[in-house]
Amino acid sequence: MLNDLRSITHSFVQEPSLEVALASLVTDIKRVLNSECCSVYLAESEQSILRLQATDGLNPDAIGVTTMSFDEGLTGWVAQREEPIKIHNAKRHPRFKNFPDVQEDNFTAFLGVPIIHRRQVLGVITIQQSQARFFDQEEEAFLVTLSAQLASSIANVSVRMKSSSPYIEHENNALVLKGVSGSTGVGIGYSYLVQTEIDLSDVSLRKVPSADIEKTRYFEAVEATRTDIKLMSERMSTHLPPQALAIFDMYLQLLEAASLGNEIVAKINESWCAVSALKIVVERYISEFEKMEDPYIRERAVDVKDLGRRLLKHLTNASSQHKTIPKAAIIIAEEVTASMLAEIPRDQIKGIVSIKGAENSHAAIMARALGIPAVMGLRDVPLLQLDGVDIIVDGYNGQVFISPVEAIVEEYKNLESEDLEFANQLKVEADEVVQTADGKRISLYINSGMGFDGEFAEQEHIEGIGLYRTEYTFMMRQRFPSEQEQQLVYQQVLGDFSEKPVVMRTLDVGGDKQLPYFPIIEDNPFLGWRGIRLTLDHPEIFLVQIRAMIKANVFTDNLHIMLPMISDIGEVDEARRLFNQAYFEVQDELQEADAAAIVPKPKFGVMLEVPSMLFQLKQLKGKVDFCSIGTNDLTQYLLAVDRNNDKVANLYDAYHPTVLNAIKMIADVTKEIGIPCSVCGELAGDPGGAMLLAGMGFTQLSMNTKNLLRVKWVLKKSNSEDLKELADDILNCTRPDQVKFRVNRYILNIGAAGILRAGK
Repeated sequence: MLNDLRSITHSFVQEPSLEVALASLVTDIKRVLNSECCSVYLAESEQSILRLQATDGLNPDAIGVTTMSFDEGLTGWVAQREEPIKIHNAKRHPRFKNFPDVQEDNFTAFLGVPIIHRRQVLGVITIQQSQARFFDQEEEAFLVTLSAQLASSIANVSVRMKSSSPYIEHENNALVLKGVSGSTGVGIGYSYLVQTEIDLSDVSLRKVPSADIEKTRYFEAVEATRTDIKLMSERMSTHLPPQALAIFDMYLQLLEAASLGNEIVAKINESWCAVSALKIVVERYISEFEKMEDPYIRERAVDVKDLGRRLLKHLTNASSQHKTIPKAAIIIAEEVTASMLAEIPRDQIKGIVSIKGAENSHAAIMARALGIPAVMGLRDVPLLQLDGVDIIVDGYNGQVFISPVEAIVEEYKNLESEDLEFANQLKVEADEVVQTADGKRISLYINSGMGFDGEFAEQEHIEGIGLYRTEYTFMMRQRFPSEQEQQLVYQQVLGDFSEKPVVMRTLDVGGDKQLPYFPIIEDNPFLGWRGIRLTLDHPEIFLVQIRAMIKANVFTDNLHIMLPMISDIGEVDEARRLFNQAYFEVQDELQEADAAAIVPKPKFGVMLEVPSMLFQLKQLKGKVDFCSIGTNDLTQYLLAVDRNNDKVANLYDAYHPTVLNAIKMIADVTKEIGIPCSVCGELAGDPGGAMLLAGMGFTQLSMNTKNLLRVKWVLKKSNSEDLKELADDILNCTRPDQVKFRVNRYILNIGAAGILRAGK
């Protein structure tokens, strides 16, 4: 039956209409199991109600009409018990209930199997037979296996079901779609669908006799694309700070020969036509980026794909269809890109909805810089159904309201007005020092490394960079960057933040966060050859990077060097030895050129993100100058949850009491041994998380720029003693939801509800 399982599953997931998919499913099951009737009931969201959604054998008019609760009938019993149930004579069973609409009088034998996804009952599959008998073990096993295989697919198309089924009531008669927040705020407008007319996936590979002609075509496409990008940058320059325009600089860098160019030309020299060469190289880069562990870096695949489409458009002379842009436009696309936003007047964009994408995409970054609410990652939503309709974008809750009724529109108009007032209030206080209501100072730093945060360098409320990711310099090349290339990049960053500390993390790649030119294939990349493990095994890479950092720091003396993924003291000792070696090499080199040259020695620290270091903290004394907690990986390793695996990602929660107790232990021990300790993971950028960390005694937090003003605002409204009591209280909780309840209650009590939702 394995082939039947594969065939049925494949047919189900390929069918775009859930209604058609379910109808085919019951017919296929009935045929394979040679039963007289097969039906599928689906649970309605957040209710213990089953509704008949497909049948082959019962009354078809009952589809979408017949419902039952989990405590009604045999089918409801299957959902209630969450296990298969088979009855040889269903009519005589005490749980049997007759539903006249379905007309099942002729059926006696019953087998029901629940459809369960992530501990939630999604529905029930039943088969029935007229003669009294037990269905055999093979039939039961087949249905159980099929149910397990289909569960995730049914869960993923639940939004699609809501949008197509007339039997699911929408809230206040408006369809509400759920995604993730890309940029906070409220946007009210009319949908403007942007569709890509041409894609690399449509290209068939082809070889040609003349490479010279193809190279000329490619170079002309590059120049045309470069012109497009420069025009977009100029258009956005009136709305964005100069450094935020680095998004377009990155596009231009990708066009250079040292990035994509040389590889594409090399493929053309192998007799591939220009379009084929573009497809081969760009799709390989996309594949490499999509394998990356870091969600921020993984989102760069979208940018490479977007650039590839633009080059393809010029290579094929494809023209775009121009539609009238609404005055209050909600931009909708399968995958919104930064360049799409640049082509639409800023004052007409009221919101962004991207079917694909995440909060780290360039579109989300630009949306935050422009102050445009955005919802990303809706998944499985029929794009065309969102075209030409009234839409509300709730960037706080990651919700999109389709064709909302007037009452909802009025409610969100009020929230929009309050939201604007609140945002202006945050900006007024932006350059004030960060301290609690009773005067305790908290330093706020930013996480950077992708070239988009330079605009914040001169803002007084930002006291430096708490985490600068150096991987980007390595990833956008076809080889390891030279010492001089690295020095120039680091020098720019240190110069931008002169007189403010900059914590640079040494190269953190390996495992599934690979360099295009240094692939590493492992069975378990999260526990593999990554971070400091890789660079210690390759001291030639580590030494070059440290030398470049030390040289870049000569004129600013604001550099702190931090080691990632430290798991034992031996790694600290070996890295310190190499650090000292690089320092003395640079000192000798510079003093040979100028005997009076002074070479500042950077601070030397480690990231605490591997649980083993929790038991070696005291041994860090005398070996490091500082440390910083990476809550993302620490949470992942403590809870044994791959946060990028959608099957278990819901278990990843930095508010888990185990994680918070580990962080508190680090705070206490590092204070005891006199080593300054900060927090640079996502928890520090969450207003509630920042309050807990402040209550635990941390005075330096580093976060993404989008979170700075909100974290600052909520800390200023808090009392340090109250925060300490809150932190002590949550350490006795046993579940993350208990922690969040207490944190949210505190936020409401200090009058900071605007942090949790739209409005003041």
